[in-house]
Amino acid sequence: MDEVRIGIIGLGGMARWHMQQFAATEGVRIAAICDVNPQALEETGDKLNLPADKRYTDYAALIQDPDIDGIVSVTPNNTHAVILKACIEAGKPLYAEKPLTRTFEEAVEVLELYRQKPIPCIINFSYRNVPAFQRIKRMIEEGQIGAVHHMFVQYLQEWGSSPFNTPFVWRFDAEVTGTGTLGDLGSHMIDLSQYLGGSSIQGLQAMLSTIIPQRPDPATQEPVDVKVDDLACWNGRFEDGSIGVFQTSRNAIGSGNQHEITIYGDLGTLHASTLNEHQVKWTSKKEGVEGSFTETLEIPSDEGLHPWSAFARIIRGEEVEGFASLEEGYRNQLVLEAVVRSDRDRAWVEVDDLNLAKITEVAG
Repeated sequence: MDEVRIGIIGLGGMARWHMQQFAATEGVRIAAICDVNPQALEETGDKLNLPADKRYTDYAALIQDPDIDGIVSVTPNNTHAVILKACIEAGKPLYAEKPLTRTFEEAVEVLELYRQKPIPCIINFSYRNVPAFQRIKRMIEEGQIGAVHHMFVQYLQEWGSSPFNTPFVWRFDAEVTGTGTLGDLGSHMIDLSQYLGGSSIQGLQAMLSTIIPQRPDPATQEPVDVKVDDLACWNGRFEDGSIGVFQTSRNAIGSGNQHEITIYGDLGTLHASTLNEHQVKWTSKKEGVEGSFTETLEIPSDEGLHPWSAFARIIRGEEVEGFASLEEGYRNQLVLEAVVRSDRDRAWVEVDDLNLAKITEVAG
């Protein structure tokens, strides 16, 4: 395959970022687009010099286009499941934004279909790509901090807090998003903790909160009830026995986009943050130094992952490593569901007790 032809579904801000990256990837061309917004479709289509018949308003028609080798889906959560299913049915490779689906029930349906008709697929948990987090993973795998005992993970943003008077956008709409900061930011924390530590979350206890219960309608300014969380926290135990402490909020004034993790092991501690994606703090006991010693490791950009070229490679039939599979996306959704149920029932929840897909697989 000389050239990989990509179709983009959804033309919002995140899609523009993906289009820039694909445009800079050798051997890849954006050959079709889809959106329900006529203005976005026209402006993007003109910019890419796409003919009229490659500017779709129907995602299913784009997926069925024989000229398109792979789909990139950048849409709100309530369309994730239908696009996933359509790609699986069509046998079309897919690069999709997290979370896997809006609800856990949708995730079960998608996984069962995928197991019948697997396709090349990347679920974009984008912080895996960060050079600093990749270095942490390598150091843990090489045994530099010994056995992992516990970690602290947080993802904080400020844009939803009171001083910003943020209106009722889709991320606050339960019918569109499913959960609030939990599914949006918390899913990243779940993925990063399991990916870096190398162990799945086994059980947890959680609390969810809606700090701002009403937000103004963007059109009328009338108050609208918010029925999703804007703060989530939980404690969890991993299958290897280690412990995790997690918090995420959209109401953390002073935090623009602060996703960070600190991992404590037998031999040392590692810390990295999106506040500087090229630095790792490495604390350990050094010979000749009283107490512990912290050094800052500078991580080059080429240690990060490049999901755009990786997607082109899997379309060509090559093997790639480091990216989240659909199965991992499902596992992430399973943990999200455990958080929701723990808060609802005010109880400890064993994650695999909720694993309907596992039960179905065994029963079948």
